[in-house]
Amino acid sequence: MSVYEKSIPQWKQDVVDKLAATINDSEMIGLVGVEGVGAKQLQGIRDSLRGSAVIKMARNTLMIRALEKSRKKGIKDLIEYVKGPVAFFFSNQDPFVLSKFLRENKTAAPAKGGQVAPNDIIVPAMNTGVAPGPFISELAGLKIPSRVKGGVIHITDDTVAVKAGAIISNAMALMLTRLGIEPMELQLKLIAAYSDGAVLTSGSFEINLEDLLSQFFAGHQYAINLSVNTGIVTDVTAPLIIAKANMEAKNLALHIGFFVPEMLNEFLSRANLEASALIAAIAEKDPEAIPSEILSQVQSAAAAASTAAAPATDAAEQQEPDTAKDDEDEEEEKVAGLGSLFG
Repeated sequence: MSVYEKSIPQWKQDVVDKLAATINDSEMIGLVGVEGVGAKQLQGIRDSLRGSAVIKMARNTLMIRALEKSRKKGIKDLIEYVKGPVAFFFSNQDPFVLSKFLRENKTAAPAKGGQVAPNDIIVPAMNTGVAPGPFISELAGLKIPSRVKGGVIHITDDTVAVKAGAIISNAMALMLTRLGIEPMELQLKLIAAYSDGAVLTSGSFEINLEDLLSQFFAGHQYAINLSVNTGIVTDVTAPLIIAKANMEAKNLALHIGFFVPEMLNEFLSRANLEASALIAAIAEKDPEAIPSEILSQVQSAAAAASTAAAPATDAAEQQEPDTAKDDEDEEEEKVAGLGSLFG
């Protein structure tokens, strides 16, 4: 009994060797679907990817052989996705970035009978360059207005040949191709990709990066809030924790009436607010108990505070204190006497 050995053509071995070498040299190895993508459209996509990625096409059996021959750890998990019309997609960029690039960059393609129009397909007014003959009848049959002018057929008006969502007929697809109109959009889709020792599938790439970034910032803010509220000190939260402690200490001092000189403005502001509230409460029960000029001042101040929309200007900060020391001592004595109000 004789054993038959089938020799592998050298060209196939060369293709496998080159693909395997490229796999070993690339950080990201992807598989993209190329079904329905013509040579012209594929070349346009290649041009748009120049400098960021390389597309290599080969028979599926040779692609599988190349994956088997590669020495990359875990790369063989990509073999199960080599199905149907696919091509290798080599790059050193992040697969998520490349998937987003492919989604946003589409190429025009001619229409085929039976396809659904993605948008209104418009045939513009043009000189077809075609001599009078059956062609003008074909245009009329598709309700595209035309006439003979200067010995050639002209389309006279911009015409919506197919509305969005409608089926493109074989006759219309042929006509659009003859007129050089490519209304369809082709997009390469990343089916699976190998990166950092793992294989990711297409579902992993359908991510809105803007939403992901928003979630990242929200998580960062939640972490800071947790750190501040639980008192976990880090390089980032230390200033916030100190500011929070300072604010709480000031609130406590105000609440118990523990006067400190640097809080003079806060004590005066609180005393003023409580005095105004007391005046308003007394006036509500007995309008005659409060002098009219004082009541008017309180009401005007309250109205001004409620309608203020802009922060105070820097004018107050630029003023130089010129109050006599006696006046300062008198003011401090008044503030010291407010302690009983906050006890």
